[in-house]
Amino acid sequence: MRASNPAHFLGQPLATAIFALGLALFPQGSFGADVAATGTAPVPTTGFTLSTFAGPLTGSSQPDSVAVAGATIWVGYGNTGAPDGSGGAMSQIVEYSANGAVMHVLTVAGHNDGLRYDPVGKKLWALQNEDANTNLVLIDPASAATEIFTFGKPPHGGGYDDIVFKDGYTYFSASNPKLDKSGNNTGPAIVRAVLRQNHTVDVYPVMSGNPEAANFTFGTVTRLNLTDPDSMVLTPWGDILLDDQGDGQLVLLRASGSKEPPIQVIPLQGGMQIDDTAFVTANRGFLLIADRNSNTIYKLSSNVWQVGTALSASTGVAAAGTTPAVPAYVGQLDLHSGVVLPVLTNLTSPHGLAFVGE
Repeated sequence: MRASNPAHFLGQPLATAIFALGLALFPQGSFGADVAATGTAPVPTTGFTLSTFAGPLTGSSQPDSVAVAGATIWVGYGNTGAPDGSGGAMSQIVEYSANGAVMHVLTVAGHNDGLRYDPVGKKLWALQNEDANTNLVLIDPASAATEIFTFGKPPHGGGYDDIVFKDGYTYFSASNPKLDKSGNNTGPAIVRAVLRQNHTVDVYPVMSGNPEAANFTFGTVTRLNLTDPDSMVLTPWGDILLDDQGDGQLVLLRASGSKEPPIQVIPLQGGMQIDDTAFVTANRGFLLIADRNSNTIYKLSSNVWQVGTALSASTGVAAAGTTPAVPAYVGQLDLHSGVVLPVLTNLTSPHGLAFVGE
């Protein structure tokens, strides 16, 4: 039995096709190509309630990554900056109280994307410029003091996007890889990062960009070509879950003591792409959702959550033939089938997710 068997907190098995889901949950013709243009408000599934945690912030735009640091929430605002930091890109890292009040606004050079709290080192890590020229800012949540770290030449030719802390080590997803003439990623997809006293970061390859992986459902082994390593999260059972966004698949780097294959792939159904994934960590709490292009951070609540449930931010599914488009949404991820069952629909561009236990 797989340790990662997902919970079905909606009280029904997940469907096996996202198109059938869209037809069953939403009326024909209710989707447009641009939901934001229609003015349609986000719609939670029965059993969930939605409120606004934080609306547009003066002087900042495009909230993305969300991190929980003790009793406060930190959000990175990219401000439409270029993902390689060019053109004078600047971002804000904003601290909110548990009820959504602004506490600190820090400005950093570059386009922020990755944002995680290290519960051991007690620092917030902020990665800027996910495509190239990445820098790292460490933030002390208690004082809001910052330290800046720089990188040498990246082994994959791109930048770094997301962060996972595991067993005393720090891992980055190696984003925007430079592909060879055949379109293959010959560099690493995940690296281990080590901070040096001179405020530089050394990186060491952990998982290659073209690893052999077993299909999570069927067990068949294939060689992957990870052309778009993106968001990354630590699962409740100690594995690293990497979103290979542009290729529409998730990759599990298994814990060393696991009896499963060391690397497994989960193709996402319906041709969808996702951004962040968050896991429910308590029966009571709420999910924060950074809806980037609406400049809004939503709060999704429920009377009870199933611990271990995976929730993902989906870009939605384009129309196909007579099947209507499914607009961007947040849904429950079934790791066995690769289906993401909607729990909050009609979003503009959900990106960062974080579950806050109560």
